[in-house]
Amino acid sequence: MEHVREPFDEGRQGAVRTFRSTGISAGRTRQRLSWATWLAALMLLAACSSITVPPETTEVESAPTATPTTAVTPPTTAAPPVGTAPSTTAAPVTSVPVTEPATSTTVAAPQFTAPFTGLPTPTEILRPAAVVKIDNHPRALPQWGVNQADVVYEELVEARLTRFAAIFHSTNADVVGPVRSARTGDFALLSNLNRPIFVNSGANDYTARALRRVDAIAIIDGAAIAKGVFERSPEKNAPHNLVTDTARIYAAGAAEGRTPPKYFRFRAEGQPLPRGTSVSGVDVDYGQIKASYRWDAAAAGWARTQNGNDHTDFDGVRIAPENVIVQFVRYRQSPADAATPEPVLTGSGEAWIFSDGMLVRGTWERLSELDVTVFRSDNALIVPLTPGRTWISLARAGTAEIVP
Repeated sequence: MEHVREPFDEGRQGAVRTFRSTGISAGRTRQRLSWATWLAALMLLAACSSITVPPETTEVESAPTATPTTAVTPPTTAAPPVGTAPSTTAAPVTSVPVTEPATSTTVAAPQFTAPFTGLPTPTEILRPAAVVKIDNHPRALPQWGVNQADVVYEELVEARLTRFAAIFHSTNADVVGPVRSARTGDFALLSNLNRPIFVNSGANDYTARALRRVDAIAIIDGAAIAKGVFERSPEKNAPHNLVTDTARIYAAGAAEGRTPPKYFRFRAEGQPLPRGTSVSGVDVDYGQIKASYRWDAAAAGWARTQNGNDHTDFDGVRIAPENVIVQFVRYRQSPADAATPEPVLTGSGEAWIFSDGMLVRGTWERLSELDVTVFRSDNALIVPLTPGRTWISLARAGTAEIVP
């Protein structure tokens, strides 16, 4: 075995001496002993050269067992060479066929809803709303077409009687009436409907002039646009017998009208009325007209009674809208007639919302005449109505009473 000579330091005690490959120089006893020691070590290494050294293994800590048993030494597996990923047993690869979704040639029709009722319609209703003033005098009963109206407002007029402002849009009516005259309080009902058709039997001079400034198509009995729209029914006496129908109304004025906005928020089917309490109904006292509504579960509506009698239409069908709202408003004197009350429909106030046999006490708010009235519960959230018809009572404060 050849040894590499290292630098020799003569002046240093105990310097390491290098040995030549030819043997050992004679000399000191200590040098002979060192050579003998090295020779013995070389012989020992030669004897050990036949021992197989097990490959290096990586120790993995086993989880402790709850109850110790007889120790069994598990067989060790040699680690792979450095740089080689450890061998793992791969799960068999299963080929999963990918199924493409079936392509249907039938395209589902889009879902539209009527803006005043929230009910589904096969197509979008683009025609304007038609607002018809309908008589509610005792001699005008029973009326035509009131059950086909999407929304009906009941407002106080002279002699503590009431009249209806019926909004037709999603449903047609073969006969509508008795049609009566306009009032200045009607203008606020028209101004947020995006140029509706306004059907009435006439008005005094002041109201007629003011009506020309309202963004609506006025169809008034006697006017040129109303030719062929109205007729007198032999079933009643004048002035409680002027009638028309939605086909003639739209034929006369639809071209100049525009589509109305969404009017209410509605609940989905099966969705409960939030913050509602169960009640039987409500009574509203206008003076000569006393209107009552009672929840009729079988009809799923609020059955109306007027002056103690069931209120039915001309076909004998009971008036029972899905929703009733008592909107408490202030009345002021109309500028057209000192005897005519005029409801103030902008601002805010108290409101009772009746829907699905429940009552929600809340508020109404309308910032301007161009805005739609919003009805909120006591937590300031908009009250969602039951899809269907809605009757709104414009009542003075203190004239309505809840029936538990």
